Amino acid sequence: MARSNWMLPTLRGVSIALLVLLIFMLNTIYEGDIFNIFSVFGLIGQLRDIFSFLIFIAVYYVIFGIASGVGMLFSLLGSGYFNSDHFVNLTNEIVHNVIGGWFYLPDPITGNAMVAPTVSEALAGAQAVYGLISMDLYLVILQILVAIMLFYALRASFTSNPTDSITTVTLINLVIIIPLFFNQLNNVLSIFVPTGNVGFLNNILSHDLLKDAIFVNVINLNFGEFLISPIFLVALVMFLYLEFVFQVSYIDKVTAPSIEREERLTRQIEVMKVESLKAISRIKAVEEKKREKKLLKQASMTPEEMEIEKEKKKRLSLRTMMSEKGQAGFSFISELIEKKKLEKEEERMMEAMKDTRKVSNYLEKLFKQDPEAKNTLTAKTSAPSSTRLIVSTFISLGSRIFLIILLTWACVHPFAIYSVISPDSIASSVELQTYEAVLSILIPFLLVIPFISTIIKISKHAKLEEILRLEEIRRSGLTEEELKELQAKRAKAATQETQLARDQDAAADQAKKAAQNAPTGQNP
Repeated sequence: MARSNWMLPTLRGVSIALLVLLIFMLNTIYEGDIFNIFSVFGLIGQLRDIFSFLIFIAVYYVIFGIASGVGMLFSLLGSGYFNSDHFVNLTNEIVHNVIGGWFYLPDPITGNAMVAPTVSEALAGAQAVYGLISMDLYLVILQILVAIMLFYALRASFTSNPTDSITTVTLINLVIIIPLFFNQLNNVLSIFVPTGNVGFLNNILSHDLLKDAIFVNVINLNFGEFLISPIFLVALVMFLYLEFVFQVSYIDKVTAPSIEREERLTRQIEVMKVESLKAISRIKAVEEKKREKKLLKQASMTPEEMEIEKEKKKRLSLRTMMSEKGQAGFSFISELIEKKKLEKEEERMMEAMKDTRKVSNYLEKLFKQDPEAKNTLTAKTSAPSSTRLIVSTFISLGSRIFLIILLTWACVHPFAIYSVISPDSIASSVELQTYEAVLSILIPFLLVIPFISTIIKISKHAKLEEILRLEEIRRSGLTEEELKELQAKRAKAATQETQLARDQDAAADQAKKAAQNAPTGQNP
C-alpha cells in the first residue's frame, strides 16, 4: 500500500469526530423540543381532531339543510298541521345527541370529549385545534429538517463526497435561520399592528426553539468572550468540519491513482510468482512424462523389433508413397506431421513457462539486491509523501482558521477597523455599535474573495492568450509584424468573400424577381 493511504481514514475519522462534536454542540443553541420526536404523534392526533370537527360541521349543515327543505314543504300545510319550531328542535336533538356521539370531539379547554356538542362549540374547537396544528406543524417541519440533516451526516461519515457534508451544514444553518426569520418577521410586522401581536406568528413563536445564547450581542464582547461564545464555537466547528471533509476529498483524489496502481502491480507480481511455481511443476511433469514414455517404449520392444522399425522408416520413399501400395507411407507421414505440431505446441508452452520462471527469478533476485526496487516497480514512490501532506494540510488549515477568526472579529467589531481608517469622531461614535456598521465591514470582506478570484481568472486568461499567440508565431515561422500583416490580409479576404457572396445573392434575387414580373409573350 502507498505510504499516505493511512491519512485518508485518519482524516475521515477526524471529520466524523468533528461532526459528532458539532451535533452535540447544537444543544448550546437549540432547546430540547426540537429533538422531541413525540410532537409528531401529537400532530397526527391534532389532524385527526380537526378532521373530526370539519366532518361533524359538514354533516350538521347537510342535515340541517335537508331538514330546512323538508320543513318548508310541510309548512305549506299550514301552522295548524305542522310546527316548524318543533321540527327544528327535533333535528338539532338528533344531530347533537345521536350523530354527535359518532365523533370524538375534544373540548378546547379541558381536552375531554364533548358531550352533545353544538355547531358553535364545534367551530370553536376547530379553531383551537387549528392553532395547535400551526404550532406543532412548524416544529415538525424543523424536526424533519433535523432528521434529513442527521441522514446526510451519517452518509457523509462513510463517503468522501463533499456534497453530503455541505448539505449537512446547510440544513444546520437552515434550522437556525428559520426561527430567526420568524422572530424578526414578527418584530417588523408588530410595528404595523396596533396590538403588537400577529396571530399566526404568535402560534409559531410559542415554540421558543433557540436558546438565549444565540441572541447575545457579540459586539459588546471582548476578544476572549467572543472566542468562547456558543454561536462562534458552532460556526468554527462547522468550518473545521468542512475543511477536513474537503481535505479528505483532495487526498482521496491525489492518492487514489497511486494506491490503485500499486495494488494492481503488486497483484500482478504475486500472480507471476504463483505462475512461476506452477510452471516449474509443469516443466518437471512434462519432462518426467517424456522420459517415462520413452523408457516404456524401449522396454516393450525387443532389439530385433527396434531394428525392423528403423528399416521400415528407411524404406519409406516418395516413390513408395505415390504407388498404390504406399498408403501406409501417407498414414505414417500424417502421423509425423501431427506429432510435429504437438511437439511445437509443447515447445512453445515450455518456452512460455521457462520465460515466466526466468522473469520471476529475476524479480526475486532484484528485490533481494535492491530493497527499493519493488517500490520503484510498483510506483509506490509516486504517491505524495505523508509528511508533506500533513504539513501542508495543517499549515493551510491553521492559516485559514487564523484569517477566519481575524476577519470575524473585525466584522463584528467595526470600530477596530474604523479607528485606523477614520477620524476619532467616527471611530468613537455610538453608531459603530449597530448592525449597520457591522454590515459596512462584512459586505466588503465578503466581496473580497470573489473579487480576487475574478482578477486571478482575468490575469490567467490574458496570460493564456499571450502564450497561444507566441506559440502561433513560433509555428508560423514569421515575425510578429509579418504575422499581423498576414492575419490582416486573411481578414480582408474573408470580408471580401462575404461581401461578394452577399452581392451574388442580391443579384440572384433581383434576377428572380425580374423573371417573375416580366410579361408573358403571346403567339402572333
